[in-house]
Amino acid sequence: MSLGPLDRRALLRGAGLGLGSLALADLLRADGAPTAHLPARAKRVIYLFQAGGPSQFETLDPKPKLRELHGEPLPDSVRAGQRLTGMSGNQAVLPLAGSFVDFVREPHTGLEFSTLLPHTSQVARHLCVLRAVHTDAINHDPAITFFTSGSQVAGRPSMGAWLSYGLGSLNADLPAFVVLVSKDANRDQPLYSRLWGSGFLPSEHQGLQLRAGREPVLFLGDPAGVARSDRRAVL
Repeated sequence: MSLGPLDRRALLRGAGLGLGSLALADLLRADGAPTAHLPARAKRVIYLFQAGGPSQFETLDPKPKLRELHGEPLPDSVRAGQRLTGMSGNQAVLPLAGSFVDFVREPHTGLEFSTLLPHTSQVARHLCVLRAVHTDAINHDPAITFFTSGSQVAGRPSMGAWLSYGLGSLNADLPAFVVLVSKDANRDQPLYSRLWGSGFLPSEHQGLQLRAGREPVLFLGDPAGVARSDRRAVL
């Protein structure tokens, strides 16, 4: 069966129907967004990632045996052939380093806090402290990538992206979540946008970084010398 030549009107009619069906499918997909297996009770989450902060040995995880063995060489039974970082890989001796601060047990919860955190210990009953977290990453950047995405390899969806994908959003016109990065001229460890990226998930699940200055969100304001009416005409 052969089709005759299409005139311009028939071509535009067919193209319009095709685009309309695509738009309708997108609208129906938005209205029928999947719900979570369990109802989400939390309305908002503030996640603080303090890159370069004090270690757990100086904050929430006392190691009395480590302090007792301070300065002694790392036993081979503990290292067990594990990789070393470039900063210590050429050292002939790997001395143990215990915490330099004391810890105090909070009486109501039994949690131990270092003396560097006197105010944090006062709200111990509102905290959940996990001491069983483990990683095989030995350098900062792979460890940060693992902490925020569950993988040391870059390109995986971030924690926020997975939450957006699994739970959805209360407002389709707003970003899934926003990110604030502190500015410090002395910070040696950069924080890359992949830490809040969507990876292989659709980009609608990625975080939006808010910036300091006159333009917190890029490309929302009108460029200098361009009138609002001109931009409206383009749209």
